[in-house]
Amino acid sequence: MIVYGVPLSPFVRKTLFMLHEMGLSFDQEMVVPQGDGTAFRAVSPLGRIPGFADGDIKLSDSSAICHYLARRHDSPLIPYDDPLALARIVGIDKYADEDLAPAVFEPLIERVVKRVRFGEAGDEAKVETAVTEKMPPVFDYLNRCLKDSDGDWFVGKDFSFADIALGAHMANLPLAGVELDTNRWPALGRWCTLLAGRPAFVRMHEAARTFGG
Repeated sequence: MIVYGVPLSPFVRKTLFMLHEMGLSFDQEMVVPQGDGTAFRAVSPLGRIPGFADGDIKLSDSSAICHYLARRHDSPLIPYDDPLALARIVGIDKYADEDLAPAVFEPLIERVVKRVRFGEAGDEAKVETAVTEKMPPVFDYLNRCLKDSDGDWFVGKDFSFADIALGAHMANLPLAGVELDTNRWPALGRWCTLLAGRPAFVRMHEAARTFGG
């Protein structure tokens, strides 16, 4: 298996996190969005990362890749035999990509991506806007979801793909030097602590941190 993409992308990190949790071996090609390599474009014609190849299988969407991996290897991270849990996981994954991602991506762009990719200084005013305006309503919702859960994770007592999907985006905070206010969001803070203790998360986060310098 080959993953195409750089680990600063939270969507690439989602795929890496899933692979690490499942204990699967893979190679990684460091490709930036819209890269023009022939092998990369064969799996991702639109130039989006991550790209993914498993023999003749070619995919270029992080959620599709993770569902493929779970079904291919019969992983309990996505419990296809539990309709309610599956529905909740699909909903959380969508929330992670459509609501959490835009709230937490700005600090990473301004403090890391601009420096690494373009050699430019970031705009701290945009970081401040993200921290004070964009993140709070999203974190309010996630904190409430955890308080309503019947376990430590977002879908009950078992760690699942829901936690992977959210964790890949929440990793933007430590990578960009943003500290979560655990007094305001205690349940989310406890979840982040548990997440940071998982070896797969550590491997995923370290790859991004190292790449970002």
